[in-house]
Amino acid sequence: MSTLKDKVEAFNQLITNDKTVQAMELFYSEEVELQENEATPTIGKQNCITREKFLLGKFGLALVITKQAIDEVNQVVFSEYEMTITSLADQKLMYRTEISVQQWENGLIKKEKFYYNEAKPL
Repeated sequence: MSTLKDKVEAFNQLITNDKTVQAMELFYSEEVELQENEATPTIGKQNCITREKFLLGKFGLALVITKQAIDEVNQVVFSEYEMTITSLADQKLMYRTEISVQQWENGLIKKEKFYYNEAKPL
């Protein structure tokens, strides 16, 4: 796994197979900065993983990558996802599209920002 494309493909394989936490453990830098829309960023790999585990305790998530652009020179990845979100409390289904912009450095994700609107009921 020497190129950014190889690393991104491995990351994608994990997140599309319900292994998001494992993907974060393997590909987030220790000082990663994760931001949802314009909310205050979560800083630090362990803080991001703790947050993700909390959310996955409330929601099931199935996602498909519909488009992706990888800029090897600038180490930036743009991804579009279609997401089906299941509330574990009442099994209600929601749908959302989301854009992720990742800044990679030294083979790891240094920054990731998500852009999306509210999820819509299915």
